[in-house]
Amino acid sequence: MFSEITGDELYAEMIMQRTNDARNFLVVEGDGDIAIFDRYLAQDRFTVIPANGKKTAHDALRMAFSDNFSGVYSILDRDWLDLIPGEFQDRRIVHTDKYDLDVCVFFLPGVYVSVASSFCVKGGYRLGGAGCSENEIREACIKMAFPVGVLRYISERDKLQLRMRDFPLHEVVDRVSLSVDVDLLISTAIARSKKSSVASQSVTRTLIAEMDGITDITRYCSGHDVARAFSILAKERWSTTISVDNVERTARTAVSWERFQSLSTYSDSSQWFAGKTEMIWIE
Repeated sequence: MFSEITGDELYAEMIMQRTNDARNFLVVEGDGDIAIFDRYLAQDRFTVIPANGKKTAHDALRMAFSDNFSGVYSILDRDWLDLIPGEFQDRRIVHTDKYDLDVCVFFLPGVYVSVASSFCVKGGYRLGGAGCSENEIREACIKMAFPVGVLRYISERDKLQLRMRDFPLHEVVDRVSLSVDVDLLISTAIARSKKSSVASQSVTRTLIAEMDGITDITRYCSGHDVARAFSILAKERWSTTISVDNVERTARTAVSWERFQSLSTYSDSSQWFAGKTEMIWIE
């Protein structure tokens, strides 16, 4: 019902649904969010509404808030909030503490170890073996995802119009060192960006300078890039072929109730009801 619709249409759907559903609405960006939130949402108080994109979510939320349409709340990806001005903010909107929900899941204890154990054992993965610890998995994935994330940030900030969505990370990673070739990263990004006319040398200088000045590198990594990096890691380190979609789905499945409670979105959303998480989530 909600796929590929505008903010106007999404708001109209909420109005229509409210005629026979008195529950609060939790607006999220997409199906990946639903896969986690819907399991732990207090179903007698809330129903989750996918916007299938942040712009649609923002447009619908602006209209709902402007019309004083009650019972509408939202959890959205942080993206470049606080790094690039202009993002729509409201106390009824909670943002993930990192770039998106999937990268928050990546940093939950034990999640990606569970993914590795599910797919990579036949390829040699053993917890306690060389390169198999949670920290080693995280370091390897972040090492690959970070440069792509920073280039995505620069493109958005400087309006370079580089096509960074679903970036083919596997095309720019050296399979021996599992590191990104920066020159190849930039040339690939420019080659797949019909609307961009930037010079590669200028972007290279900007990217290197930007990366050198960043202390919190995890803030720039997207969940999709991290999952793609894990897919590369699994193939090169444990001879296991696993799709990015399977990595993401398995990671979301591994988010137990205890792990979910450690997410900032769980605690931050309590501000909607004077600190009472039981008004939103199962308890």
